[in-house]
Amino acid sequence: MKYLVFLLSFFCVSVFAQDTYTAMENIAKFNQTLATEAEKLTALESDFKQTKYIGLLSESIVSSGKFFYKKADKISMEYASPVKYLLVINGQKIKIVSDGKKNVYDLKSNKMMAQTGSLLSACMTGNLAALSSEYALEYKENAKFYLVVVSPKGSVKNYLKSISIYFSKKDYSVEQLRITEPSDDYTEYAFTNKKKNPQLADAKFSVK
Repeated sequence: MKYLVFLLSFFCVSVFAQDTYTAMENIAKFNQTLATEAEKLTALESDFKQTKYIGLLSESIVSSGKFFYKKADKISMEYASPVKYLLVINGQKIKIVSDGKKNVYDLKSNKMMAQTGSLLSACMTGNLAALSSEYALEYKENAKFYLVVVSPKGSVKNYLKSISIYFSKKDYSVEQLRITEPSDDYTEYAFTNKKKNPQLADAKFSVK
């Protein structure tokens, strides 16, 4: 379980938009368009800014780097500041490289970690169709964003309160994402300079 909490700390993401949201008017149309856009997405590259808020600390923890995704289940997060750090998900394996030390974990050995990895991958890429019935989805919107709040129903809720995904109304891409823990500490990510379907080598997602 300690690895699950660790993953949440570094994967969770969130939202800086605090505007008023109302219930989404046409959920069926949103889901249909989102599924169409997700089907078109074979790869993604973007910059990201991660801001971690912990209630016991007076200041937030800010990191930044590059985010890469390749269909269907490959994610790489290359942290550049304030320290270099690498986190890769490829199928059922996760690789973490910190201070020159590499560790690889097998998700298949822990059902909870596997479920969380799938959840985070679905949320980061906007592929809501990949979520199982073990999650409740709430749909909202304002002038700029479509907002989907994902809340676990099962045992994952012991480690995760919710994930809020902010989709741009311009192109349905994920712009911001927040993961809130049961303690109400949360991590925010903002994605900028997004490039859809770039050519990404499989080596970038190596977990060896």
